[in-house]
Amino acid sequence: MKITIWSDFVCPFCFIGEAHLNGALEKFEHAEDVEIEYKSFQLMPDGDYVPGKGYAETFSAMKGLPVAQAEAMLKNVTESASRSGVEINYDIAKLANTFDAHRVFQYAKEQGKGNEFFQRAYVAHFTDGEILSDTDTIVRLAEEVGLNGAEVRSIVENKANAEKVEQDISQARAVGVQGVPFFVIDNKYAVSGAQPVEAFSQVLNQVWEEEHAKK
Repeated sequence: MKITIWSDFVCPFCFIGEAHLNGALEKFEHAEDVEIEYKSFQLMPDGDYVPGKGYAETFSAMKGLPVAQAEAMLKNVTESASRSGVEINYDIAKLANTFDAHRVFQYAKEQGKGNEFFQRAYVAHFTDGEILSDTDTIVRLAEEVGLNGAEVRSIVENKANAEKVEQDISQARAVGVQGVPFFVIDNKYAVSGAQPVEAFSQVLNQVWEEEHAKK
């Protein structure tokens, strides 16, 4: 069974949804037969890190919302994440453009480290307050999951893999992705958003039963 996930490193519901999927996989007796593949998506392609500005202030300016409303929204997300066992620290998080990090993710994927890089980037952004548009930060995170730092720096500086990121995003549009996270199971069942653990469990069991009833 293959699960394809379109996601972005700065998408809180992607971080939460992945935790829910992992919870379902822990209960799924055939989890060892499940392959997970991430694909690039940019939730906020116009997002940029603004030094000296907090997350809520930057988010409110981007979305045209009052700061108080942005703060309330982020508080609700943080509480939802906490209930799911995910740590989000918007007091130190840095809203940033993720395109360079996605270009490095494409390299990580080629090296068999794509999922590890995605996991590390989630935590770096939401929990550790790292700036995902910063080249030195991207290189360090990549090295932490076993990638070649010099190769990663070259990819960032030479703008490599941009077409691969765009291809993932175009493919998302082609299959009707309106937002992320978006999960596709065995190329036929779609699950959108941070659904509960039970919803993922139901789909996993249903797909497994249907696939193996044919054999």
